[in-house]
Amino acid sequence: MANYKGIEFAEGYNKPFADFKKEFASTHIFKNIPSAEREAELKKAHKIATNGNISGTTGKGKETEAQKIGD
Repeated sequence: MANYKGIEFAEGYNKPFADFKKEFASTHIFKNIPSAEREAELKKAHKIATNGNISGTTGKGKETEAQKIGD
């Protein structure tokens, strides 16, 4: 189970950062962090919670030359 400063995240936690922020930003852990640093700490915690697998952010990648030619 992933853990950040006493917060334990469920196995397989895979929510987008915006949802994570809504869910956890108001906890005492993040409220005690100065606002200038809070966003960065939320991002660190989100990465830990999702094991680096951030959902909801997939998009089209760049096409390679081979793909363009083959189309």
